[in-house]
Amino acid sequence: MRKSVIVAGLLAGLTTALGANAQEGGGQANVGMSLPGATPAAAAAGASDHDRVVGRLAVGYLGRATVGAGASGAAAGPAGNPEGYAIVGAAPVIGVRYWFTSLVGLDAGVGLGLIGGSVEATAPDAEVDLDSFTGFVFHAGVPLALASAGHFTFQIVPEANVGFGSGEQGDGDITHSGFHFDVGARAGAEIHFGFIDVPQLSLQGSVGLLLAVDNGSTDTDPPGADGPPDTLDRSRTSLQTTVGSNPWNIFTSNVAALYYF
Repeated sequence: MRKSVIVAGLLAGLTTALGANAQEGGGQANVGMSLPGATPAAAAAGASDHDRVVGRLAVGYLGRATVGAGASGAAAGPAGNPEGYAIVGAAPVIGVRYWFTSLVGLDAGVGLGLIGGSVEATAPDAEVDLDSFTGFVFHAGVPLALASAGHFTFQIVPEANVGFGSGEQGDGDITHSGFHFDVGARAGAEIHFGFIDVPQLSLQGSVGLLLAVDNGSTDTDPPGADGPPDTLDRSRTSLQTTVGSNPWNIFTSNVAALYYF
C-alpha cells in the first residue's frame, strides 16, 4: 500500500512538471521584439523555427567586411586585395533583418571604419600624424524564404553593397579615395538553433553570383612641388561566383549569425 502511494505521488509530480515545462516552451515561441504596430505571427504546433521568427527583428553580421581607398601601382593588386586599392580598412556590416511574411524579408546594415592618430616626441619636440583612413559600407537585401522545415530554411537573397573610402598619408601629402559597388544574389540555408531550444539564434551559409565595380584614386602632392598633384586612377569590374560563411565556421572563425529579439 505504501509503495503504491509513493508511486502515485511520483507520477503526479512528474505529470505536473511536464505540463509546466510544455507551457513554458510554448510561451517562449512568441516572446520577442517586433516593429511598432506589427503583430508577430503565432507559431502553430509543429511549425518550423523560421515561422517562429516572422514579425521579429534580428541583429547580426550581414556579410561584407572591408572597404578600400586609393590606387596601387602594381599590375595585380596586393595580396588579399585584388581590387588594387592602396589601403584597405575593416568595416564589417552590422545590421538588421525583419521578416514581413514567411516569404519576404528585408536586410539593412552599415559598416564603419575610422582610423587615425599621431606620434609625439619630447626630445626633440615633434608630433607626426599617423596615416588615416575612413570607410563606410551600406548594405541592403531582400531575403526570400522559399522553403522551411524544422530548423532549416532555404533562402535566396538579392542584395547590394555601396562603399566609400578615403585616407591620408604623410601629413596630407598623399590622399586616397575609393568607391565600391556590388549587386548580386546568394542562395543557401539559414539554420536555427531550435534543436537546443534557442530558435532565435541562426547561422547562414550560402553561395552566389556577384557583379562588383571598384574605383580608386591617389593624389600625390609633395611639399614644394609646383603644378597640380600627380594622380593615379584605377578601376576594376568583376563578375564571379562567391562562397559565403559556412554554418560550421562558428567553431573556427567569424560567421554570419543573426539573433532574433
